[in-house]
Amino acid sequence: MNRNNKASGDNLSAPLNAQRMASICRTLGCDTDVVVLPTVGSTNSWLLESDSTAEVTLCAAEHQTIGRGRRGKTWHSPDSGVTFSIRLNRPEPVTRFHGLSLLVGALLCDQLRDIGAADAMLKWPNDVLVKQAKLAGILIETSISASAESATTVVIGIGINYRRGPEAQLIDQNSTDLFQVCGPDLPDRSELIARVASRVIMAVAGDVPQAVENLSASWADYDALAGLEVAVDSGDAQVVGRTAGIDATGGLLLDTEHGRQVFSSAEVSVRSR
Repeated sequence: MNRNNKASGDNLSAPLNAQRMASICRTLGCDTDVVVLPTVGSTNSWLLESDSTAEVTLCAAEHQTIGRGRRGKTWHSPDSGVTFSIRLNRPEPVTRFHGLSLLVGALLCDQLRDIGAADAMLKWPNDVLVKQAKLAGILIETSISASAESATTVVIGIGINYRRGPEAQLIDQNSTDLFQVCGPDLPDRSELIARVASRVIMAVAGDVPQAVENLSASWADYDALAGLEVAVDSGDAQVVGRTAGIDATGGLLLDTEHGRQVFSSAEVSVRSR
C-alpha cells in the first residue's frame, strides 16, 4: 500500500467519500453502488429495507444511532468510526451462505493484518480480536426473495473500532481500536472500507460452501479460541468444553465430557482458569 494514501493527523477523521470508495472498488475488480449516510439507525437495516434492485450495494455511515450486533447486542458507533454494510442479491438459496460470517471474518483479519494488526484473530463466529480484545464485529442477515425461493438477499454488516474516544467506556467487554494497535499510520476510512468490501464481495460471488470448507483446513491461522476451555450458550443450555477447531460447514467443534459436539450458532465465552 502506498504510504501517501495513508491517513495521519486530522485525516484520521476525514469525511467518508462515496466516490473514492466506488473508484477503489472498481480498481480492485468490484462494481458496486456506494451510499454514504451522515446518520442512520443501522446500515444493515437501511439496506434490508431498501427496494434497490442493484446486484451489489455498499452503505457506509458516519454515525449509527442503533447499531446492532448478534443476538440483539448494541454496537457502539462513534463519529468518525468505520461502520458499513454490503447488500448482495444472489441467485442462490439461503442454505448456500451457512458459515459466511467465518469467511468474512477471515478476510477481514487478512485485511487488518495487511495494515499492521498482525495479531488479528477470529473468535468464532463473528468477532475479530487482538490479544483477546475486540477490534471488529460482523453481523450477517439474509432474506429470501418473495418471487423466487432460490434467490437470497445477503446483508453483511461490519464494524471496526478505528479511533475511539470517550465512547469506549460504554463497551462492556475488553476492546481495542486500530489506532491503539497500529498507531497513526492508517489507511483513511474510505480506503479501508473499500478494500474490505471488495474482498467480501468477491468471496460471496464465488462458491461460499467450498470457501468455508477450505477455511476449516486453515482455521488454526485465525482461531482466537484454539485449545481454550470455553462455555457455549446455545440458548437451550450451556455446555463447557475445549475447542477443537471447526468442521467443513463452519460449525464449532467442542470436546466435552460427553464427547465431541458441534454448534452452528451460539455465544461463546472463555472460561477463567
